[in-house]
Amino acid sequence: MQPTRRAPEWAQDLLVALAVGLVWFGGVWFMYQGDYWMPRDIRSYWWTGAWLVLTLALRRIAPGGVFWVTAVFYPLFQDDAVSNQFHLVPLLVAGFGATRQGAVPPPLAAIGVVLSGWSLHMSSEHWDGYWQVVGWSSPSGILTTVALALAAVALGWMVRRIAVTGEALRERNEELTALQGVLAQQAVHAERTRIARELHDVVAHHMSAIVVRAQAADRVAPNQPQAPAEAVTWIAEEGKKALTSMRSVVHVLRRETGDTLELASAPAPALDDVRAAAARLTEAGRDVELDLPDDLGDLRPEVSLAVVRIAQEGLTNVLLHSLAPRLSLEVVATPGYVRVAVRDPGPPLPDNPDLHGGNGLLNMRERALSCGGTLSAGPDQSGGWRVQAVLPRETP
Repeated sequence: MQPTRRAPEWAQDLLVALAVGLVWFGGVWFMYQGDYWMPRDIRSYWWTGAWLVLTLALRRIAPGGVFWVTAVFYPLFQDDAVSNQFHLVPLLVAGFGATRQGAVPPPLAAIGVVLSGWSLHMSSEHWDGYWQVVGWSSPSGILTTVALALAAVALGWMVRRIAVTGEALRERNEELTALQGVLAQQAVHAERTRIARELHDVVAHHMSAIVVRAQAADRVAPNQPQAPAEAVTWIAEEGKKALTSMRSVVHVLRRETGDTLELASAPAPALDDVRAAAARLTEAGRDVELDLPDDLGDLRPEVSLAVVRIAQEGLTNVLLHSLAPRLSLEVVATPGYVRVAVRDPGPPLPDNPDLHGGNGLLNMRERALSCGGTLSAGPDQSGGWRVQAVLPRETP
């Protein structure tokens, strides 16, 4: 359904002015035809209707100009003092429109309407070449005029304040809605990244060991016929472990608690997971030197998870990117921080597109940063490769 197109403001105002003019002139003409209404000067009512149409038609197109023209010239078209308050309507409309559109300051508009309305209550005559004021309307009429003038100006100012406040609130609402959309997109992106990182860290180590073990069995198969069968048995068991780990993560992701720390508890981060990862490398033909504490102590869940995942990923990177027959893994727990260091002496593995281009280092760095820690990775002075993460126990 297409939205309804609205007419321009000038067209809306013109239609309203013509409709009001038709009602005014029709009513005055109808009443004048009867015997029960005998105005002192019927022309004043025609001029009042004409000025009313003018002020309504131009109240938003030229509010300032129509106000001053009405305030200055409209009383000149009334030949005698007005007999009722209907003649004030064009002035009230002009004053309201000027303050509603912010074209004239309210104090100045109030003074202009009051003076112009006051002049309508004066009667004059031509005497000896000059126009002289010869009479005044009743004091109550003048007070009513002042009150109506001030009310029209005050009403215009109040309506403008409400409109300006509403527009500001609308703009603020649009900004908040746009910001909410941006925050929602960022939250979705962060959640996708977190899920992808968790699945990668849980499964990648198992899959990397399986790939390396299968390639090794294939290479030695001509000289060791039993190697493929042994590799298949080992791969089947390792595949079951990988599937179990992945199911654990998926099971936690399906929970509706929304607690990010629940994801950190599946699988439970512990040093036994690091020992199991080192054992897989040993079975894949790498000698792993472990230096682990008996207990990490009381750690935040995200820090405990980061220790395990960074250690696992560091071992996996050695398996995928290095020919080193041995490597070392050290985890040091102090009262202030936990340090994880993985080092292999090299040499690096020749480029293999099947084993390169992953997100291992990026995931480790993101985990360290999320805990308020740091991670460094790169070649060391002896030509090997070293990965080290320092994670604070307390929130920075």
